[in-house]
Amino acid sequence: MVTGAAEGPTGPGGAPPRPAPAGDVVVTRLPSGRRVVTDRMPGAASATLVAVVGVGGRDEPAPLAGVSHFLEHLLCKGSPDRPASAVAEDVDARGGELDAVTDRERTAVQVRVPAGDAGFALDLLGDLVLRPALRPAEVEVERRVILEELAQAEEDPEDRAHTLAAVALFGDHPLAREVIGDRATLASMGAGEIGAFHTTRYRPGAMVVAAAGAVDHEAVVEAVARWDEGPGPSMAGDAGPGRVPPSPVAPATQIRRRPGEQVHVVLGWPLGPVAPAERAAPAERAALAVVAHLLGGGPASRLFRSVRDDRGLAYAVDAALSSYSDAGTVTAYAGCSPSATGAVCRLMADEVARLASGDVTPREVEVATGYLAGSFTLAMEDSGTRAWRVAIEELERGGARPAAERVAAYRAVTVEDARRAARALAGPPAVVAVGPVPRRLAL
Repeated sequence: MVTGAAEGPTGPGGAPPRPAPAGDVVVTRLPSGRRVVTDRMPGAASATLVAVVGVGGRDEPAPLAGVSHFLEHLLCKGSPDRPASAVAEDVDARGGELDAVTDRERTAVQVRVPAGDAGFALDLLGDLVLRPALRPAEVEVERRVILEELAQAEEDPEDRAHTLAAVALFGDHPLAREVIGDRATLASMGAGEIGAFHTTRYRPGAMVVAAAGAVDHEAVVEAVARWDEGPGPSMAGDAGPGRVPPSPVAPATQIRRRPGEQVHVVLGWPLGPVAPAERAAPAERAALAVVAHLLGGGPASRLFRSVRDDRGLAYAVDAALSSYSDAGTVTAYAGCSPSATGAVCRLMADEVARLASGDVTPREVEVATGYLAGSFTLAMEDSGTRAWRVAIEELERGGARPAAERVAAYRAVTVEDARRAARALAGPPAVVAVGPVPRRLAL
């Protein structure tokens, strides 16, 4: 276990681990620019290894919309030396799990195994992320799989409502795109375009490799350093052109009428170009999280009480904070009967207007901060959650820090902090409704 530069080894090329303020989080930057971060969990039986690359749906040229997600599927299909069947069998034979995910700003591949198989997992992860086979036959199979995934998303009215809310909030900016892509781009891109995107964007400086559980920092660093010795993208530096922040968009209403039993409603408020950014101070992010939770984070939230408990107008109702590197949103969602659609929209808008006006009570803040701190603490028992957390913090938030700092940031949020954060929700929302929406809908 290494907890600081004074006690720890140097990394390959003499790069020292970055000392962590406390706890077992340690970071080393390799000569290539790739960063390795570990979060040791004494007594854990598992190890989770994850490679996160700072490229997602918003970073694609329009003709290749969906290429990050397409590539994510293919990363799990093996390397030139590892057929997909061998990858699946090798992971299964250890009781492990292989997973991958793409969102608007990042792509990640994760392997979770018993602690004794961490070396295998690191070798596999490096092979998959740096040397994907991109076999033409597998490209065609995954194209069909992704088209089915897109069809399923389009048929899900709740999913469709959230997709349209992104369009209503970001207009024609890449943040408004469906991460899966669209049928035209998915049909046109081939192995050559996908491979070129991988070579250009999967550079060491754009990647963080994180390990959590029963792991040794020095051993992880040595294993990841070997990634740069073999074939594959080895150019130093980060990935590609910089991002362009979204321009303000006037609140819009989008209605998609389709058969069904429920109307799925999403109201959304943009938070501006910098307020929720991942680069923002932890205190600011914590205050925004508190506001979103007390609005619609659980049974004690305003929307749950107002829409469900007091009036019985919906079964599912919640609110969510989405933050990106240069923008963000707060959205409120409910599924309700067609006759209740107008009332539900007005109730959600009224609750947000109260918040934005400063109507925040000490008890609400106490409950929200307690929930966020407590649920985060419980989540930290899982090595996968811990590996993902330190990877994102290192990649996007100025450096990985011990979990206790996040807990402290939540508990430090005051009523005045929450009121200040809630002011960002002033103004009319974007409104989306999908389902059997009444022809005469008064919002």
